[in-house]
Amino acid sequence: MMKPIIGMLVSLGISAIAAAQQRAPELKMVATATERNWNGIAVSNYKRIFADFPLWEKGKNPSLVELKDGKEVVFPGNEWNNWQPGKDPKKSFVSLNSLYINRDDNHLWVTDAGEAFGKDRVSGAPKLVEIDLSNNQVVNVFLIGDKYAPTGSHLNDIRILGDDVFVTESGTGAILVLNRKTGEIRRLLAKSTLTKAAPKAQPVIDGFRLQGKDGKTPVINVDQIELSVDGKILFFMSPFGPNLYKVAVKDLLDTKLSDEELEKRILVDRKVNPVGGIIMDGEDNLYLSEIETSAIRCESKDGSTKWLLQDPRLVWPDAYSITPDGTFYLVVAQISNMPFMRKGKDLRHPPYYIFSFNPISDN
Repeated sequence: MMKPIIGMLVSLGISAIAAAQQRAPELKMVATATERNWNGIAVSNYKRIFADFPLWEKGKNPSLVELKDGKEVVFPGNEWNNWQPGKDPKKSFVSLNSLYINRDDNHLWVTDAGEAFGKDRVSGAPKLVEIDLSNNQVVNVFLIGDKYAPTGSHLNDIRILGDDVFVTESGTGAILVLNRKTGEIRRLLAKSTLTKAAPKAQPVIDGFRLQGKDGKTPVINVDQIELSVDGKILFFMSPFGPNLYKVAVKDLLDTKLSDEELEKRILVDRKVNPVGGIIMDGEDNLYLSEIETSAIRCESKDGSTKWLLQDPRLVWPDAYSITPDGTFYLVVAQISNMPFMRKGKDLRHPPYYIFSFNPISDN
C-alpha cells in the first residue's frame, strides 16, 4: 500500500503547486510592423503609444514613431528622424535602443546608442533625449561623451528617480548615473564582473545555441534595469543571466564609495532564466520576458512564480511599459533571429508584434 500512498502524495503536491499559481493573463494585439523589428516601447500617462526602430539596416526608416489608430506617425515629426551620415548626430536620432516614460511629469526619454547600421558608433551620437509630451518638444539633450561612453560601449535601458537617471551600458559593461539638473555623469562598476556577461551562459532556443558567425555566444553585458516600487533598490542583470543583482540606490549615489566598495554591497536577488526584458509593478512583482521558452513569467517578491504565459509569437519579448491603470505593453523584437545570434543567418520574419495584457487580480 506504500507505493500508491506515495504516488497520491506526489500527485497532491503537484496539484497544490499548480493551484498556487494564478491563471496567466491573455495577450491582446496592439499593433504590428512588417518591414522592420522594433526594439522599445513607452506608453504615456494618457495612453499615447511610442515605439522605436534601431538603425540596423540601411534604408529611410524613422527611428521613433507614435502609433495612432494602428498607423506609425513619425515623432516628434521634424529633423530628429532624418539623420544621414554626415549630418549632426547631436540634433537627430541615429540608432535608438530604448524608450521610457517618467511618470512624474509624463516626459518621454529616448536612449540613442548611436551605432549606425549595427557598426561602429557615430562620434558624438550617444545621448539621452527628453521630450515634453504636453507640447511634443525636445526639452533636454544629454550628450554622453567618450569618457562615459568609450569605444565599444552601447547605451541600453534607463530608469529615473527624481533627478537621477540610471542607464545600463551593455557594450563594455557599466552603469551610468546622470544628474539631470547638473548634467553630471558618473560611470560605475566598469571593472566589475557583476556588470559583465557570464562566460558560461549559453541560451538555447528551439535546440539551437545562440551564436555568431564565429560560433561564440554573443556577449551582451549589463542590460536590464529596474527600480523597486519604493525607489530604494536598483536591480540589474545581463540578458543571459543567471543572476539578477540588487543594490541600494543610496549606495549608487554615494560619491564617497569607490567602485570596489560599491561592488561589495551588491547582492544576488535571485537566479533567472535568459530574458529580453524585465519590469516590476507597484507590488514589486517581477515580470521576466523569457527568451528560451517564448514566455512571460511573473514572480512575486520572494521569487516564487505567480503565473507563466507562453505563446509562440513571443520571439524575444523585450521592453515593457506599464500605464497608470495597470495595463502592460511590450514589444516582440525577434533579436534571437538576427544574424549575430544565428551564425550569420537572418531568420526574422514579420509581423513584429506589440502586445498588451492586464494581470488578473489576486482577489
